[in-house]
Amino acid sequence: MGKEDRDQWIVKCPKCGRVNGSCRHVSREDVRRIVRLLKAGVEVFPADEEDEPETPEPHIHEPAHLAHVIKPRFRWSDLVLAPTTREALEDALTELRHKKLMYQGWGLRKVVKKTKGLSLLFAGPPGTGKTMAAEAVAHELERPLHEVNYAQLENMWVGETEKNVERVFAKAAEDGAVLFFDEADAVFFRRGFMTAPWMNRDVNVLLSHIENFPGVVILATNLARTLDRALDRRIDIAVEFPIPDATQRAEIFRRCVPKKAPLAKDVNFTVLAQRYVLSGGSILNVVRQAMRTALRRGRRHRITQADFLQAAERESKKGTLLAQDHLAPSLRQERIRGYA
Repeated sequence: MGKEDRDQWIVKCPKCGRVNGSCRHVSREDVRRIVRLLKAGVEVFPADEEDEPETPEPHIHEPAHLAHVIKPRFRWSDLVLAPTTREALEDALTELRHKKLMYQGWGLRKVVKKTKGLSLLFAGPPGTGKTMAAEAVAHELERPLHEVNYAQLENMWVGETEKNVERVFAKAAEDGAVLFFDEADAVFFRRGFMTAPWMNRDVNVLLSHIENFPGVVILATNLARTLDRALDRRIDIAVEFPIPDATQRAEIFRRCVPKKAPLAKDVNFTVLAQRYVLSGGSILNVVRQAMRTALRRGRRHRITQADFLQAAERESKKGTLLAQDHLAPSLRQERIRGYA
C-alpha cells in the first residue's frame, strides 16, 4: 500500500489490528486489492433487514384463491335426511362408483361419445343440510371439496372472469376435487335483456364448463326459481332438501346436543320437534341459545325443557322479525320532513 493510500485508507486485520503493508492473516496483495476496490467506489456494509429486496406485489390480473379447499368434516352417517333426498344422493354415489361399468362395460360411452362428469343441484330452504351433504359426498368419494370463492371469481377487467372460471374448473380437475358452488343463484342467475351483456357472457361460460367438466360439481341454492333455465339439461340429478319432519327434527335435536351437556330430566326432544317446525340449522341455534340461558343462571345449573322452549320461541320469531318493515310510513315521512 502506497503512502497516499496509508493517509487515505486504514485497513485493519480482525486479529492483528491496523495493517500498513501486510500481516500473518492478510497478504500484501489482499491489501492492494481492497484499496483498489475502495478507490473504485465499492461500499461494503452489514446487511440490514430494511435493505432486503421487497417481494413484488402480485399483478392485479393474477388470480388469488379462487376456491377454498375444504377437507370434508361430515360423513354419510352424520346426515339426517328425508328418504327421497337420501335416495337421490345414493343414486349419485352409485353412478360415480360404477362409472367404468356404465360407460365401458354397458356401452354408454358409444352413445354420449365421452365420459361425462356428474352435476348435482341441491335446492331447499336455508339450514336443511345442503352444504353438509356436499361435504359428506366428497368424504364418501375420498376427495377434497373446492368451494368457489365468488369474491375472487368475478373481476372488473374484461375477460378476466371467464379466465377465472376456467382456472377454477381446471384446478378442480387437476386435484380430482368435488367442485362446490354454494349460493349458486349468485352466479347462475337467469340471462335476459335486462342483464348486462358481460354478465350474460359469464353465465354462458359457466354453463359450458359444467357441461364439459369430467368431475363432480355441486350447486346449492335457496332460490332455485332464479337459476338460469339452461341448467335444466345440464343438471344430472336435482336433489330437494325439504324442512325435516317431526321424527327427523327429534333426531337432529339428539345429535346437536352434546353428550356432556348437563340436561335436566324434563327435557323431551320429541315434544320440541312436534311443536316447532325448524330446519336443522335452526335447531342448532336453539340448542346454543338454551345453553346460554342455562349458563346465565350459573355453571352448575342444568339445561331445562323451559330453556329449550324459550330458545325455540325466539328462533321461530326470527322470520317474523326479518319480514317487518321497521321504517314505518309515519316514521319515514318524519325523516323526510326532517331532512327537507
